[in-house]
Amino acid sequence: MMIPLKMICDAIEMADDAWKHYLDIEEMNVVSLPDTLFMGEYDEEDQELAERIEEGWRTRYFALPSKFDIHEYRIMEEFVWELPQGRVQDSLEKAIRGKGAFRRFKDGVHRFGMEQQWYDFQEAAYRRIAVRWCEDHGFEYCEEAVNGRNASGGEANGRDWENLAWKEIRTEHVVQDEWIDFRRSAYRFPDGNVFEPFYSYSRKDYVVIVATDEGGRYLCVRQFRQGIREVTTEFPAGGIERSDGREYGCDRALGTSEEALNAAKRELLEETGYVSDEWSYLLTVPSNATMADNYAHIFAAGNCRKFGEQRLDETEFLNVRKHSAAEIQEMIDRGKFQQAIHIMAWLLNSKKTK
Repeated sequence: MMIPLKMICDAIEMADDAWKHYLDIEEMNVVSLPDTLFMGEYDEEDQELAERIEEGWRTRYFALPSKFDIHEYRIMEEFVWELPQGRVQDSLEKAIRGKGAFRRFKDGVHRFGMEQQWYDFQEAAYRRIAVRWCEDHGFEYCEEAVNGRNASGGEANGRDWENLAWKEIRTEHVVQDEWIDFRRSAYRFPDGNVFEPFYSYSRKDYVVIVATDEGGRYLCVRQFRQGIREVTTEFPAGGIERSDGREYGCDRALGTSEEALNAAKRELLEETGYVSDEWSYLLTVPSNATMADNYAHIFAAGNCRKFGEQRLDETEFLNVRKHSAAEIQEMIDRGKFQQAIHIMAWLLNSKKTK
């Protein structure tokens, strides 16, 4: 059994308190399970993986080094101790003592312009841990290539232009409350260089509804959007309620979220007081692929009829407006229909109804 050493090193870099990583020697890849169960149980997808791991324990699946096996603090100490005696070593040795050591060490390394020196040392330490893990399990290992290909599946010779994925190597949760998980991360690029900070966040998936009444007029809502600090005109929309009670999280496994169509029907009724018997699905698309992990599910609803009054949440203040197709197109042309996903929804629906 020949194990790509880089695969083990990458898993070691990912080790944290939230996930347990395992090597699947049949598929020759790394699989992960959350270390802490939500409400005492896995979701459906993770439960299936947990059962496969239990069945194939130490025949197919092998636990990879955890954060506690890696001893990141010890690696940091060794880096400092191997520096030449003097001001830099003294400063970093003081930095790693006491609470907040990792942050002070990181700031010190940056101040002295030693980031690459530290990353190289850390990478070499990870490699030693990976080698020891392979030897302890009786596995042979190779550096990069397996059957002429590197561990990520690209060509071993020359630059692999398809191996474009960045690897997240550090994450700090800047804000993590009941509404949002806002993160600051460091990534290793395909060429091996590391850069930070990159910011990203988690929110709920949501729905957008392009709705027309029985006269063919479009149901829109007017409400304040704090991002641009303006009152905007847009289509009815709202978050998909998760069955696990969370307000965010990138998890589209079966059973974790309310069905998107049901959410669309609910939001249309709550925001406008209208219902429809004519629904069609248009598209599911990332909300903001650069920074966010949530998705927008876009629907069209025709021949909507008045059913009742609005049922707004305590934080919702919005008015219903009806517009013709020409009026909406004019607002878009003048930059007055200001939600990008809603403009996409309009264009998709326009194409569909031609």
